[in-house]
Amino acid sequence: MEEKDAYDEALKSGQYQKPGGLRGKYDNVRRFWEDEQLGLYLRPYLEELVASRKERGARLRILDLGCGSGDGLEMLASINRSHSSISDHDIKIIPPSMIESYQGIDMNEELLRQAQSIYRGKPNLFFSLADFNNCELVTQQPYDLYLANYGGLSHNRDEQTVSLLSRIARRAKQGAIIVIDWLGRFSYEWQTLWTADFEHNQWMDYVISYLYSGGDDPKRSLTHFPLRIMGRSEVMRIYEQVREKVNGDITLLELADRSSLVGRHMDTAQYNPHCQPLRRMVNSLFEPNLGTSLDELIVRYVPREGFDEINDYYQCLTEYWNYLVYYTKALLGQDSLPEAPPRVPAIVKRALGTMRKIARVATSTKIGNPRAGLVEPQLGLCLQQIEMGVQKGLGCGHGLVAIFRL
Repeated sequence: MEEKDAYDEALKSGQYQKPGGLRGKYDNVRRFWEDEQLGLYLRPYLEELVASRKERGARLRILDLGCGSGDGLEMLASINRSHSSISDHDIKIIPPSMIESYQGIDMNEELLRQAQSIYRGKPNLFFSLADFNNCELVTQQPYDLYLANYGGLSHNRDEQTVSLLSRIARRAKQGAIIVIDWLGRFSYEWQTLWTADFEHNQWMDYVISYLYSGGDDPKRSLTHFPLRIMGRSEVMRIYEQVREKVNGDITLLELADRSSLVGRHMDTAQYNPHCQPLRRMVNSLFEPNLGTSLDELIVRYVPREGFDEINDYYQCLTEYWNYLVYYTKALLGQDSLPEAPPRVPAIVKRALGTMRKIARVATSTKIGNPRAGLVEPQLGLCLQQIEMGVQKGLGCGHGLVAIFRL
């Protein structure tokens, strides 16, 4: 009931509407960073799945657990093939013709009404009001792809998740994929909650206050509800329990952090007073015709004693992030070239090379606002690539993405 009340409040704010921009659930970071990142993690496995189904002359059956207004379907439809020419017109891994059926399940009636309005007239898309933990649709028919994105299973107790995944594994089609996105235990957004106690399940008292961080009253009373936050060891514990229940018929393919410095609560600083509004600044990078103060993108990470591995990751990411921002400022003539870090990995070198090329093109572009239209969006994408290149799947992002094959 608390969760339902919280989401009803969020819907009434008007910030759950599509499309987004600088604010709201569907802001630029959600669309151009988080969905893109999730798609990049999923892409190689999705390409294999689609290829195997095409060989059999079959199409995909998709089940979306906690579908909201069809967000998982929208994310899947945006994933491009890994190898395609810029001259290609159709570069999507899953074109509409490849979907036999999509079944979305959610407990929020208003979100389902949004979904039905958006996808009205599509005879192979279905949306049902139910708790996916106790819904016959989950095991009634086998599916090729199961989605539990955007923290959906963080509403579950671990034993519920073990039971759900076990039931899916026994019923799914051979080679099916499951994608889960839990909230990360060691996100910098809630550093005050970090603990080394892995013997007890860790929950946070969550509030959807980020919707009100752009001018609305931040002190207004909002409904809180519990969410499970997960680290690598906890995901592995669930995985091993499921594996034992289904006689090994599940394999972990990927475990990766998503949105380490641009999560929803970076801007609110509600769970960590050291947070900077980096999501707001990255939203600005992706906003057309809006210039961004690059100085406000410089990260000042404050470590927490007793978490050496976690601090090492964040300090490494911060070093490369800041170096790229300073380097971009130098390309724009705002600063001198910064001193390079002692070791510059290949992912950072590629980002530097990309920004050099983009800056060169921007200086010769006389139409529009080349900095806002070319340089800043590319800087946002390069920062995203650096995060993906150095992450370790420890639970250090807003999301901890797990991909399984059955």
